[in-house]
Amino acid sequence: MNKVSKNNGDNKNDKKKNLKNTKKESDVILEKEKIITDLKIKLNQAEDRILRELAENENIRKRYEKQTTDNLKYAVKNFSYELLNVTDNFQRALHSISKKDIEESSNLKSLIVGLEAVEKEIYEIFEKNGITRFDSLNTKFDPERHQAVSKKESELPEGMIVEELQKGFMIGERLLRPAMVIVSAGKSEKKES
Repeated sequence: MNKVSKNNGDNKNDKKKNLKNTKKESDVILEKEKIITDLKIKLNQAEDRILRELAENENIRKRYEKQTTDNLKYAVKNFSYELLNVTDNFQRALHSISKKDIEESSNLKSLIVGLEAVEKEIYEIFEKNGITRFDSLNTKFDPERHQAVSKKESELPEGMIVEELQKGFMIGERLLRPAMVIVSAGKSEKKES
């Protein structure tokens, strides 16, 4: 009987040991699963951070490229603006000479042809560098592109441009100089007495 009770005791001890081992193994497995879960979370967070950083780097690169392109495109702005005075003076010189004087003097006629050629060449150089004139006459007044110096009664509807005193210029998509204009005040209302 001692042997049986000893075997029973051994069995109980073995069961306790197996239970402890199983519990330890279960704890180890749970701990490993927890570690794996934590590592998966950290991996997902790291992937997310990397994707965000890559996107941010791409955005920075695009902003830099646009800024560089704009800098090159608009680098001639100040120089061009100063040259506009030269083109204005050419216009004034050409318009100051009467047609009668031009017809009477062949030297004056040659001078006018030369001035017109120089003016044309300046405008061609402007266009090669992205600077363009825009016409304003008989268009609706746009405060973004026009500078009104006065209003004048005319046959055109109110708000239309009736005179262009100075041409406007664009550099790329930006305004270099607004056109100086006179805007229509509409038809005059004659009062009956």
